[in-house]
Amino acid sequence: MIDFTENYFNSNYSQLDGYDREKAKQKALQTVVPLIMDNELTPKQNICLRYKYINNKNQKEIAELLKLSQPTVSRHINAAKDIMNNSLKYCYIALSKAIDEYERLSTQ
Repeated sequence: MIDFTENYFNSNYSQLDGYDREKAKQKALQTVVPLIMDNELTPKQNICLRYKYINNKNQKEIAELLKLSQPTVSRHINAAKDIMNNSLKYCYIALSKAIDEYERLSTQ
C-alpha cells in the first residue's frame, strides 16, 4: 500500500518548473493535508505527526517533549498516518482523474 503521508512530507517538488502532474498534485495536497490534520486527527495525533515530519523529531524525542511513553507516541503517529492515508488515497484518485481530464481537454 502506498504511504501517502510519507510521500507528502518527504517529497521535494519545489524544483519542478512549468506544468507537471506531480507539481499539480503537490499544490492540491498543500491545501488538503492541513485540513485533514486540523479536522480529522486528535490533538495528540496532530502534534506527534507535526513533530515527526515538520520538526524532524524521532519518537523518543517526541515522547520526552510531550511527557508520553515512546510506544504511546508510536501509536499516535501510526493512527494519524492511517487516518491521513485513508483520506489522501481518495484525494489522489480524484486529483488524478481531474488532471487526466484537463490533459484530455487541453489536447483537443
